[in-house]
Amino acid sequence: MVRSIKNPKKAKRKNKKGDGSSSSSSVPSMPTKVWQPGVDNLEEGEELECDPTAYNCLHAFHIGWPCLSFDVVRDSLGLLRTDFPHTVYFVAGTQAENPDWNSIGIFKVSNVSGKRRELVPTKATTSDSDMDAENSDSDSDEDSEDEEEGGSAAPILQLRKVAHSGCVNRIRAMTQNPHICASWSDAGYVQIWDFSTHLNALAESETEVPRGGSSVF
Repeated sequence: MVRSIKNPKKAKRKNKKGDGSSSSSSVPSMPTKVWQPGVDNLEEGEELECDPTAYNCLHAFHIGWPCLSFDVVRDSLGLLRTDFPHTVYFVAGTQAENPDWNSIGIFKVSNVSGKRRELVPTKATTSDSDMDAENSDSDSDEDSEDEEEGGSAAPILQLRKVAHSGCVNRIRAMTQNPHICASWSDAGYVQIWDFSTHLNALAESETEVPRGGSSVF
């Protein structure tokens, strides 16, 4: 989250009242700064704004009802995956208006694109001139690294639903056996699920869904 002045004109009038000797007609712009919860305080006239460019990968979708809990399902695509596009599996439980409308969703999201950035500078500098040169180089490198990797097409969402009685307060997938999941209902009971059939079907399915589309089973 970044900080910004919510109403510059209001802040300007307040400054004039507090300091009659000020003759400046413009309010100094506040530089963009990351807000740290528990460390920074919000000043009067400030508000938090989301900066999407801070994320290496950011996508959104909805399935109708909100989900209070979700968990990523371990797959066999490899532990060290750094190159886009990515594929991810996860499970989530809904909180529907009617208890009988709830379900557990088994998701497969493929063609997930994002940005690749260098986390550590490639070379050290010893002088101001070298630092200036590196800054200009890093700016150009950042511009190129900020380009989307994995194509410009939207991710593909595939979903299989399993009926669940009551809202799902919490859901977790077993690390040792990812197809085994446990759900905790708002009715107070815990259920154990075997989603191997659904996960295998998603893994074997061809991603022929139109880009940015979704399929529900």
